[in-house]
Amino acid sequence: MSEPVILVPLDGSEQAMSALPVAMVLGEIERAALHILHVGTHEPAGEDLRSRLGREAPELDGLTIDARVGTPSVEILRAAAEIKPRLIVMCKHSSARRRKMLGRTAMKVLHDASCSVALVPPERGATPWHLHHVLVPHDGTPTTSAALQPAAQLADQARAELLVVHVTDIKAAPAEPGSLTAPRYVDQPQHEWPAWASEFVTRLACVCPLGHLHVRIFLAHGNPAAEIISLSEKQSTDLIVLAWRGRWEAPHATTIKGILREAHCPIMVVRV
Repeated sequence: MSEPVILVPLDGSEQAMSALPVAMVLGEIERAALHILHVGTHEPAGEDLRSRLGREAPELDGLTIDARVGTPSVEILRAAAEIKPRLIVMCKHSSARRRKMLGRTAMKVLHDASCSVALVPPERGATPWHLHHVLVPHDGTPTTSAALQPAAQLADQARAELLVVHVTDIKAAPAEPGSLTAPRYVDQPQHEWPAWASEFVTRLACVCPLGHLHVRIFLAHGNPAAEIISLSEKQSTDLIVLAWRGRWEAPHATTIKGILREAHCPIMVVRV
C-alpha cells in the first residue's frame, strides 16, 4: 500500500505560504507525505521556493519541489490525477488584496478535483496552526453525512473535539429521503432536542466509530452560513469541514459560499 500524500500548491507568494503550516499539521495527523508543487509561467523556479522553505520551515529543508510550467490550475489538477492525493491544501487566493471568496485557481481546483480540498485564508499568515476543534455543519440529510466520517476521523486522530451544528429552518426542511428532521420547537429545545441529539449520535456511530471522540452538538436557527460562522468564532474553531454536492451556480451552494467568504479558519470541502 502506497503512502498517503497531501498535495500542497505554492506559487512562492506570501499569501500562498499560509497553507504550509496547515498542511504540515494535517500531514502529521494523517501520516501523509507532503508533495509541494510550484507552477511557474515561464521556467521552473523550484530552487527559490526550496531555499525559502528551508528558512521558514526547516523541517521541510531538502524536500523535493515538483516544479512545473503552465497554467496553475491545470498543472495542479494534472499533478492530483498523477499522485492521487488524499487531500489538496492550498490558499484561497494569492492576491495581496483581500478577495471576497476564492481566486480563479482555487475555484477551478475546487470544482474539478476528485479529492477533498482544504482552503486556507491568506490572512492567517505563516503562524503555527493546531487542530483542537473541528466543526462540521449538518442539515440532517444523508448526503451531508459524507462530511461526518472524515471530520470525525480527523478529530479522533488529532485528539480534537468534534463540534456538530444543525442549523434548522422549519420553512425549508430537508426533503431528501432518510433525512433527520429537526425538532419542531427550536425555541424550546427541551421538548425534543435530547431525543434528536440521541438519534443523531446513533447515526454518527453508524458512519464512523466514535471511540473516545468527544462530540458536542449545537442547534441553531436562522441563516446557515451566518450561524455557522458565529459558532465557529465563539468556539475558536480550527477547521470547518463541509460537504458539497458539486453544484455551484445560483441558487445552489449558498451556505458554502457564505462560509468561504467570511470564515477566518481553514475550510475542508468534501465532495459528495
